[in-house]
Amino acid sequence: MGQKYDMRRKYTKKVLVTDENSTPEARAERLKRVRNMANLTREQMCHDGAININTYKGWEVARYGGLPVDGAERVVVRVRQEGVVCTADWLLYEIGVGPYVIPDYKSAAEKGGKQAYVVPDNEEQLITNELLLFRKQFPDVIIYTIEDDGLSPIFEPGDFVAGIKLFADNIHKALNKNCIIQTQEGKVLARKLQEGSKAGVYMLTCSNIYTTTKMPVLYDVAIVSAAPIIRCYKKAL
Repeated sequence: MGQKYDMRRKYTKKVLVTDENSTPEARAERLKRVRNMANLTREQMCHDGAININTYKGWEVARYGGLPVDGAERVVVRVRQEGVVCTADWLLYEIGVGPYVIPDYKSAAEKGGKQAYVVPDNEEQLITNELLLFRKQFPDVIIYTIEDDGLSPIFEPGDFVAGIKLFADNIHKALNKNCIIQTQEGKVLARKLQEGSKAGVYMLTCSNIYTTTKMPVLYDVAIVSAAPIIRCYKKAL
């Protein structure tokens, strides 16, 4: 009889590298972040044999093309067991909602509670594909998921938005527009961009007068870039 072949250890779906967010190194950093959020060692990540430990180590050091599609899907399933919600699209391309922890997940599971995780549907996959194409066609594209109600009702939490980043002297072209903004402190948020009290700084405001955001106006913020929002994708209810 021929040697038995273990299909669980075959990873063949390569990822097309289109920008710095989809390189093997970028995928490796996101993979390590998710594993740390799940509080798992590499060995614990691979404990059930669905992922080969040596192959997994290669993914975390960006070897042989890095994390593939098959591997990302298995990682998503594994960390879900520890109460960490993540999508394969985020691991591979940094698109969509980032990983987050479900509080008291294990205790709820032990009591027979339902698993509260999100499974990307076909609609989200279509959005991802279009955003990847948009990113490939234009330089300096930024893609962001709206996190609060600061720009409601135009942009609601969970909406996917995208724009092309403006830097330095070109930032003034984004004044009085709803933008995806990167601050010098490394924060990314969606706000209306307005002039600050002096050159080189800006006021970031919420257009929603009923916003629940604690700081609806940020004064004299130093920013790296501002990208006027030119695409928005809203998931059907």
